[in-house]
Amino acid sequence: MERPSHGAGCRPGWARSVPRLLLPLLPLLTPSLTAQAGGVEVFAAEPLFAGGTRVSLSHIYETKGSLYRGSNEIPDALNREQDEQRLVLGIDRGVSTNFSVSALVPFVALDFDSDMGAADSAGLGDVALIGKYRFHREDWKQGTFNVALVGGLETPTGRTSEKDGGATLPPGLQPGKGSWNPFLSVSSNLSAGRYRLDGSAFYKLNTEGKQEYEDGDFFALALDGKYRFLHEQYPGPTAGVKLGLQYRHEGRDEQNGTSVVNSGSDELRVRTGLSWHPAPNIDFSFTVEIPVYRDFNGEQLAVDYRTFLALGLRF
Repeated sequence: MERPSHGAGCRPGWARSVPRLLLPLLPLLTPSLTAQAGGVEVFAAEPLFAGGTRVSLSHIYETKGSLYRGSNEIPDALNREQDEQRLVLGIDRGVSTNFSVSALVPFVALDFDSDMGAADSAGLGDVALIGKYRFHREDWKQGTFNVALVGGLETPTGRTSEKDGGATLPPGLQPGKGSWNPFLSVSSNLSAGRYRLDGSAFYKLNTEGKQEYEDGDFFALALDGKYRFLHEQYPGPTAGVKLGLQYRHEGRDEQNGTSVVNSGSDELRVRTGLSWHPAPNIDFSFTVEIPVYRDFNGEQLAVDYRTFLALGLRF
């Protein structure tokens, strides 16, 4: 298997400290979830109502167990698997009719297992600070159209020096990245009766973090359709089902200024889920995300599926 070259006799710090048996596996340990994941409708085009507060708790689970070279799945004689879980506390505040702010505080647990060894870590992840400004709103009978800019910053608050058996773990198994990463999204939604359509374009600029490691920049396009099959008169309950597509592009990572061979990808994911509002101030949602197309640079472990569960309270 190919590994990025760091020059003769010059291995990164984590490579000198991790047991030799695990060294061939480490290029596959690339993080995929981002600090701004979590919360309830953080990237939706509608801001929280003026003067309102929402507190949410989200659980995100992602598992990788398929080995890919390019767009082809290949056998993995070492049976590698990587799981990532995030428990995210979200706090949103409506500053005005068109502007709201949010903070996402994640606790991250990662686990890697193979026939050659295992490693795991857990701790505080990188806190994301977010602002949302709705610059266009149009209303009509039983319908509305909104467009907003959502921007923010991932902060280097997460743990970056986790060890396993006395050895410092590589960047892909650290809860935090140790870098300042700005991001920006243009989001819109269209509601008509019981139907709703959400679209977004998202870009994140990753900078160099700990261990001189820099994730590749990230870009995503998403489109989701939703139908409310239950819609009682206010303040009665509502519930809906959604189906959507997301295209994701991740650039190549770099370490010590050298491009990482086994990094960077293009993916298309299908996602479906349910939302439920038993009362106007309670938000509940569940989503499952499954890749249907993947194209990787080099050899990488691929996401098999991802789940998202969130509960929010508004007051």
